[in-house]
Amino acid sequence: MTVQPPNTNIETELLRAIRIFFEERAARPTLAENPEEVLSGRPLQLATTVLFLQMINADHESKHDEHAALVAAVARVLEVDAEGATFIIRTAEEHIRTPLPKLLRLLTERCTTSQKKRVVECMWQLAFADAELAGHEEYFVRKVAESIGLQTADLIEAKILAREAFLSSGG
Repeated sequence: MTVQPPNTNIETELLRAIRIFFEERAARPTLAENPEEVLSGRPLQLATTVLFLQMINADHESKHDEHAALVAAVARVLEVDAEGATFIIRTAEEHIRTPLPKLLRLLTERCTTSQKKRVVECMWQLAFADAELAGHEEYFVRKVAESIGLQTADLIEAKILAREAFLSSGG
């Protein structure tokens, strides 16, 4: 009788579940008003989510409001439900140490301008989520926007939209 390492079946099942999850999501028709705004492809989804995680960790404290905003941002940008967003966030947490230049290069190369704006708008929403826009959060968003090739006008527009969304939600 051969004894397999205890995690082999679990790892296989987990990888299978992840593959099935993303295949099902890829097969669904998009619900976005503008389909080109939806980020598709597992590497791009994970890169975006890792970037969002880095955003909420920028102030070295994590609050409940930021986690709720993170789930909402991932759901919005990736066009998934809250359960799917939570799953993607958990998967992305395993990649949190991915170097920022690698993430930014992936977003620069594979996203349209509209998608980039949407990502930056969600980053602003995460920055506003705790009702406190810290200087290093603003710096981080600005550097990301600059690195992925957005214009200053796009950055400001995204900030205004995110701030309005925050204020209208009672923030």
